[in-house]
Amino acid sequence: MPISKPNNLIPSIKNISQSLNGHPSSNAKKPQAQITNHLHQKAFDHSFLPNIITIVSNGKILAANHAAGKLLGYSDKELLSKNFDEIFTPFEGHFKGMLKQRRTAGHATGDLIVIKKNGKQLPCQITSVVFTGDNHIQKAITTLVDRSEGIRRQSAIDMKKEKEVAAEIIFEHSKSDATLTRLHNLEHKLDEEITAKESSLSASLIQLKLFDKERKSETKLKAIQIANAISEAKQLERSDLGKELHDNVNQLLAASRIYMDLAIRNTENRKDNISRSSEYTLTAIEEIRKLAKGLVNVAIKNVGLCVAIKKMTHDLMQVCPIKIICKMDDALHTRMSEKFELDIFRIVQEQLNNIIKHAKASRVTIDLSQNEDNIVLSIADNGIGFDVTKNADGIGIINIKSRAAFYKGKADIISKSGKGCVLTATFPIEYSIKETL
Repeated sequence: MPISKPNNLIPSIKNISQSLNGHPSSNAKKPQAQITNHLHQKAFDHSFLPNIITIVSNGKILAANHAAGKLLGYSDKELLSKNFDEIFTPFEGHFKGMLKQRRTAGHATGDLIVIKKNGKQLPCQITSVVFTGDNHIQKAITTLVDRSEGIRRQSAIDMKKEKEVAAEIIFEHSKSDATLTRLHNLEHKLDEEITAKESSLSASLIQLKLFDKERKSETKLKAIQIANAISEAKQLERSDLGKELHDNVNQLLAASRIYMDLAIRNTENRKDNISRSSEYTLTAIEEIRKLAKGLVNVAIKNVGLCVAIKKMTHDLMQVCPIKIICKMDDALHTRMSEKFELDIFRIVQEQLNNIIKHAKASRVTIDLSQNEDNIVLSIADNGIGFDVTKNADGIGIINIKSRAAFYKGKADIISKSGKGCVLTATFPIEYSIKETL
């Protein structure tokens, strides 16, 4: 609690400090100074108010009068071995506030708790004033006023008032039996409300426990479903690998063996047959290399699906008399999952192989786009076409449809003899983008 600085007290405080430190006032004559200092020392020692003089910077107690020692339970020598914060609760907010106010204004007052020698806490009103002593060292004189007796008296008064008020209430209540009855009914009603609330709380706790049990059960079920999905994905990946080996490598090695058998049986064309067998073997080796590269999906990761398809079609056009046009949205690469991109790539690769082997087409158009709900892949050629009803169970077509079905999509083939072929694969966006895979 801030107070105004007591200016009329400062000269005597300075004289007291100089007297306690053995230095008389410089602006007084020596005999008179000795008398004055002696009187100040005597007034300080025998004051009925407890006073303590400390160094502001470190809180060291320089002097304490008899009243201070009696209040705190220390001897004069014991107090001189203490620090300012040792007789207060240093971490208590009011103490810190008092120090801050004293630092700012040069004086402060407030109600603090003082710690006596026996450890007991004593409420006191504190007044502390800063002054400059010898060698320009800042010191402070602090006065302690015991408030415990006043607090006890006030408590006794408050208790007396409370008893008087309670007596008046009892008297007023006793004047009317109807009032007592109403109070009794009110108490009974409150008991019923409390019981109802406790019952409601108990029911809520039971529901909470049941909900927690259901949540744990659902979490366990989800974990099992995830484990099953991972297992199914692994099985599907193995199935995809088997399809790749069947569609490409197995046929190439079978052709190589046929030519090798011909070379063994027919001596006339042996050299030519061995050469053809070697070509198929080298092609099979190259297909295995491509398959291994596709499994790690390095090209797609580095350059993106659309660029990888364009590179594949470019290489294909270098060795085959066919024109392939690609119409693709490159922005789709940033949203697709890695596995989805690889499966799209495999579908394109499979269909191009079918076209080159069977369609005798001179022109192919690949279109990859997105509408509001789906990602759509379309591959159209101008080849000889085929009867879809008679050739719908080939391994290549089954592979394409199974890849689409994995993403809840579908693959449709429209073709007629002499009218070319159009493959359209549709994939729902929610099963194709990265966030859901």
